[in-house]
Amino acid sequence: MIVDRAEAARFQRQVKVLPAGCWLWTGQGTGDGYGFFRPGPGRPRVMAHRYAYERFVGPIPDGTQLDHRCHTDTPDCPGGKECGHRRCVNPEHLEPVSASENTLRQRHYERARSQCPAGHPYAGDNLIMRADGKRRCRECDRARKRAQPTVAGR
Repeated sequence: MIVDRAEAARFQRQVKVLPAGCWLWTGQGTGDGYGFFRPGPGRPRVMAHRYAYERFVGPIPDGTQLDHRCHTDTPDCPGGKECGHRRCVNPEHLEPVSASENTLRQRHYERARSQCPAGHPYAGDNLIMRADGKRRCRECDRARKRAQPTVAGR
């Protein structure tokens, strides 16, 4: 990626270096917490962390996504929109990984739950794994099926 000095200076002005080493993007962002940067007039905006990686490291390999290692390595980070690591643009904190690896590393509220809403465990024979990766409670699934009205003739 060819970057002129004015463009690089504009990018750096929107970065605040934090004590933990994260480069916090202070410019505009998306609704889900990521930063974005417009390299110049008439040019499309790009994700700020992708811009930083390409500028300081090189091209992002085809078929990969950038994982924020600062998030992955911080076990008490809540994840989701509130995750401050989404605005980190430090290229040393970014790692190209496959989409499936990036998904496995994410912390989702639902994935962290060990019980269904009724309090049954998401474990052993009570756990149903759907094809889309979502979990279901076998005990609640049985109760739901028993409660469904039967249709005459079936």
